[in-house]
Amino acid sequence: MNNDLKKGIFYSVSSALVFGITPVLASLTFQLGSNALTLTFYRNGMAVPVLLIILLIRKVDLRIKPKELLALTVISVVFSATTTFLVYAAYPYIGVGLATTLHFLYPVFTVFLGWLLFRKKMDRVKVFALLLATAGVAMATGEGGTFALQGILMAVISAVTYAGYMLGIEHSVIARMDSMKSMFYMCIINAIAVAVIDLPTGSVIYGLQPLALFYTFVLAVANSAVAYVILIKGIKLIGAGNAAIFSMLEPVSGVAAGVVFLGEKLPLMKFVSCAMILCAVMIPILRDRNSSGNEEIKDE
Repeated sequence: MNNDLKKGIFYSVSSALVFGITPVLASLTFQLGSNALTLTFYRNGMAVPVLLIILLIRKVDLRIKPKELLALTVISVVFSATTTFLVYAAYPYIGVGLATTLHFLYPVFTVFLGWLLFRKKMDRVKVFALLLATAGVAMATGEGGTFALQGILMAVISAVTYAGYMLGIEHSVIARMDSMKSMFYMCIINAIAVAVIDLPTGSVIYGLQPLALFYTFVLAVANSAVAYVILIKGIKLIGAGNAAIFSMLEPVSGVAAGVVFLGEKLPLMKFVSCAMILCAVMIPILRDRNSSGNEEIKDE
């Protein structure tokens, strides 16, 4: 297994673990009066100064080319912001459990669209790992709601748009940009997009309680300044399809965080589902390691 592959797996797995923990913080902010649109706005807006400080310390050139700005705007508004909105919007119709299950079809769509649009290889091992992980996610989250067609469509479309987000990063000029710099501009664009969308409704709560602001700031740094940045790094190194498979660890991290921080119970079904997801994620790792070992033997 070469160094780029190891780094790509590490970045992708790490991002999934961070993403899985952040819903705990989101739950705490909702209890303190926040809502989905407010959290989306602050998650992006609060990350901007943090990313800017780090970029200035690293002395990264902040100038951006028109084609880079265009790619960032399209991927941010059409795919990133849209995904967040659709997932949250699906909750009232079909519940968090079913919405999460349907959203986590995105690795399947990522691999399929990668094969359809970019002729990416779709081998049997990868397909089996995806199916096993998807079944595990379904068991972990459960149905948790009524079957409203509108909610189902929104959740499924969110899976497609997130797949578009991952593939867009891999196959656009963003792949050649500094990962933190690209995230810095995407956070700005997303925050502006949410503010504009909110104009007719006024759903964003700008006067949050101090504790809610603190939880939101921690979530913003964890998500936008850490998880998304290292996810982009992972996609650059191993591709969107492979990164999507390792991202399936997010529900496992979420279950663990719920048990540790919220005192949630861990029934047998969730334990089995987590084991299924872990097995699914290990399959491509072991396959790549064996392939690398065989190649080394042949070279000798």
